[in-house]
Amino acid sequence: MLNLIQPRDLKPIPALAVTAFVALAIFAWTERTDLVDPDGKSVPYLPWKLWQIPALLMGFGGAWWIWLSTREVPWVRSLALATLSLVVLANAYPGVFGSYTGDVWKTINPLFLGSSSVAAVALWRAGGAAGRAGALISAAAGVAVFANAYFFNNSDFWPVLDPVRMLASMAWAAGAAQANVSAPAISRR
Repeated sequence: MLNLIQPRDLKPIPALAVTAFVALAIFAWTERTDLVDPDGKSVPYLPWKLWQIPALLMGFGGAWWIWLSTREVPWVRSLALATLSLVVLANAYPGVFGSYTGDVWKTINPLFLGSSSVAAVALWRAGGAAGRAGALISAAAGVAVFANAYFFNNSDFWPVLDPVRMLASMAWAAGAAQANVSAPAISRR
């Protein structure tokens, strides 16, 4: 069973396919939220929260699957994170996705949370004061998004969290091609 999550060395096309698969699986699941929440009660409604659990599991598992499968093509990680940042921008400001805006948010949130967990571990393993600070900031951003997306849904907080998500994803994209969580840090002298 543990062999399912061990690192893989995918080539570019399969790595991109895995990335697209994860995003589309989460979107397909969250787009059907109206099955359990036909009145659109959202965050305070328990069936809505329970429906979001598989999306969260796909987000965390998917982010780690992508990370561990792209050791040979780390640019795919950077591309995925940059795309995540651009989707936040497109959904928050010009409203590119129209009537699917809410479903896109419900897809972005699990992907961001999974990515923040990967970034926190990667930065922590990188060591040093900057790595540890980056890990704590990544974890804090994930906790803030999680709390607001699934418990509070404070509309005044989203205008702060949207730029945070964009900047964090772009910062992670800049460093994603440089680190591997699955391999211990190598000292280069």
